[in-house]
Amino acid sequence: MFPQMAASQDAKPAGTADSLAAADKLYRTGNLDEAAQRYDSLLAADPRNFHARAQLMEVRLVQQRVDDAYELGRAGLALPAHTAELLTAMGDVQFRRGEMADAEASYQHAVRVNAPGPGAHLGLNKLYRACSMYRLAYDQLKMAHDIAPQDPEVQRAWFNMLPRKERLQAMDEYLASPHPDDADSTRWMKEHAEYLRATMDQPAHSCRLVSKVEKTDTPLLELLRTTTSVRGYGLQVKLNDRGYRMLLDTGASGITVGRKEAERAGLEKITQASIGGIGDEGPQSGYTAVARHIRIGELEFEDCVVEVSDRRSVNGEDGLIGADVFDSYLVDIDGPGMMLHLSPLPKRPDDAASAATLKTDSENPDVARDTGIGGKNDTAILLPKDRYVAPEMASWTRVFRFGHQLLVPTRVNDTQSMFFAIDTGSFANTISTSAARKVAKVREQDMMTVRGLSGEVNKVYEANKVTLQFSSFKQQNLDMVALDLSGMSRHLGTELSGYLGFPLLNLLEVKIDYRDGLVDFGFDPKKVAPYMP
Repeated sequence: MFPQMAASQDAKPAGTADSLAAADKLYRTGNLDEAAQRYDSLLAADPRNFHARAQLMEVRLVQQRVDDAYELGRAGLALPAHTAELLTAMGDVQFRRGEMADAEASYQHAVRVNAPGPGAHLGLNKLYRACSMYRLAYDQLKMAHDIAPQDPEVQRAWFNMLPRKERLQAMDEYLASPHPDDADSTRWMKEHAEYLRATMDQPAHSCRLVSKVEKTDTPLLELLRTTTSVRGYGLQVKLNDRGYRMLLDTGASGITVGRKEAERAGLEKITQASIGGIGDEGPQSGYTAVARHIRIGELEFEDCVVEVSDRRSVNGEDGLIGADVFDSYLVDIDGPGMMLHLSPLPKRPDDAASAATLKTDSENPDVARDTGIGGKNDTAILLPKDRYVAPEMASWTRVFRFGHQLLVPTRVNDTQSMFFAIDTGSFANTISTSAARKVAKVREQDMMTVRGLSGEVNKVYEANKVTLQFSSFKQQNLDMVALDLSGMSRHLGTELSGYLGFPLLNLLEVKIDYRDGLVDFGFDPKKVAPYMP
């Protein structure tokens, strides 16, 4: 239980108020080190300056000093009469640490305080989105926007609520003003704004299905790492009638091809875009392009956005196709049977059937949408819906969804639950170095090279004797690859402790309901997957 909190703090002397205002301005304009020094000085003078403590916690999160932020929060919550602002900051820290139940409790406690500000509602928005509770998330974001529409965090979260023209204007205004975002976030916003600018006068690239297929089975191909071992699942994909063998990757999003493949297929360039993933070389240069036609098995789509890497190939493959491109279907990756099964999602009791699409662009399907119906002051809004668990899916595992990444609660050597992503594109089960050092002996591995979309990993480690427990399965790993995943955790906004990779997933039939954040892992001991170590 939290101690009794005061509705507001005692008034501060004028000098303290001026120092707080100066520190806040430094934080808002991205001068994090100077802001942290100011907040530190204020806390040294008065540990009960909860505004300075909460703001310093948020600065430490941006700086990726998560443990420091957590200790600041623990010390603050041990003091009497703390505030909603401190509770909200603690919720943000708990969310970043992957402690979702604790984060929800902190946010909800903050909301119960008079005039809690927008932060607790924003926190609940991102938490409920990760839980596929999209209507609850929208309601929280709407409350945050009603409270403080000019707050930078509220503005960023509200961009996707706006029609494209208004979104571009809002993003341009935001980027032209001082803001606290890091370089990666700022680059993404600039690139998205340029994409909107380049396509503003065009119809949305909706990647519509033109073949009347509701259910289909497509053979999976073996993509070889060596002459005797399989690297992953492949799909035969046609871009503008040019055929490619692409890696089916649940750890990737959309379709990504190399420059050579894009040129051969005659893809039409839209605008520059950065491409990133595993690796220590940072985001790689690339661009977005349009494919007039995409064909996968019996499915044929028109007017689809594709990402193109400026490199000649994508990790040695023709390209990657994220399983999330099929998220309007129930996705069944049958590794032992070497088939991809796509079928209709379970119909909600109050839903009409919706048209299938291939999701290849960055548009979010989980937010309220302006339908364009009505007059200037009477715009109809298509509200999102919460997760629906069909009766036949009651036993499925509920996962946390962060964009295309599906995070499965996983116990490692009987520790508390951690998040592991489902990644058919990963050559091995992988654990973060920070998680590995808590549960096993870790040693540097000089003989192994790991590459991803962001180039080569500088240091690779091994963790010995790691047992993974997820859903109803348990697997022992004598030596598990360990990598620094702090960059991926920063990108997701929560702690990523590892990947469930191809050698494990290839033994299973993995069914995914992206819409509702549900996954089912099936194992038939009578079947033997084709993976060869």
